[in-house]
Amino acid sequence: MDKKYIISLFLALGFLAVFAFFPIEKSSQLLQKPTIKQSWPQPEIEAEAAMAQNLVTGKILFSKNSDIALPLASLTKIVTLLVVLDHNNLDEPVLISKDAIAIPEPSSLRAGEYLKVRDLAAMAMVESSNDAVYALFEHTYKKNRILPEYAEGWFLNLMREKAKSMGTHSMNFENVTGLDISLTIPGAYGSTEDILRLAKINIASRLWQFGSVREVVSSKDIRHILKPTNVLDSELTPLVGAKTGYTDLAGGNLLIIVERPLGQPIGVVVLGSSEAGRFEDVKKILNWIGATRHY
Repeated sequence: MDKKYIISLFLALGFLAVFAFFPIEKSSQLLQKPTIKQSWPQPEIEAEAAMAQNLVTGKILFSKNSDIALPLASLTKIVTLLVVLDHNNLDEPVLISKDAIAIPEPSSLRAGEYLKVRDLAAMAMVESSNDAVYALFEHTYKKNRILPEYAEGWFLNLMREKAKSMGTHSMNFENVTGLDISLTIPGAYGSTEDILRLAKINIASRLWQFGSVREVVSSKDIRHILKPTNVLDSELTPLVGAKTGYTDLAGGNLLIIVERPLGQPIGVVVLGSSEAGRFEDVKKILNWIGATRHY
């Protein structure tokens, strides 16, 4: 028999032997299509802009037009109160003036009574009281001996400097409450990313603690029961902090800080939604983050 033929035969038999002993399960695995990871599309929300962020790691979890400046409405009060806390002791008594209770959307405050700074801060955070914010503004400028005609400009400069010192780029303030100045001019502007920048830097601030207060008592023993503007208050646990906002120009705004999971505060802010839609928008974003485990 030809020597070349014998060598070719042995090679062919060896080749067949390799396939005969190759594990079937491995060859079948090679033929399988790769598994496609389940896709979770981002939620459709009503808000013009929104953002969610892990306030510990800084990781952005959701974003929609997050760098666009929009009317802030009462989210303005976050910066107002940060300035107030810089200049006042929490236990200082504050006189409620007739000017304070004349501010639009009045609360239960009465002229002539005294409440502590902490109590008025709670009213501002829980029920977004414009009267309480004006009383704190008035107390602060008078304490610093600023003439009334210069008071608003002085305080607004403090607010702008405060926001700028924390790295914000889009924020500007025209009044201390965030109320619309006219049919076309809002009281303040800012972006969702700048709101969360403030929240991240001030996550340990006493400001958020006021959100759990439900009753304050004045020096005249007048009890003020606080009515939360955040309808998600009982749904989100553990809730670190929240602030609502609504005006005709701004629409519905909302900031929520909640621990999901524990020890990981997540901030979610929506701007330019509707009065009811802001709450649904935040729930959709949080549910999406939870479903995707996108912490």
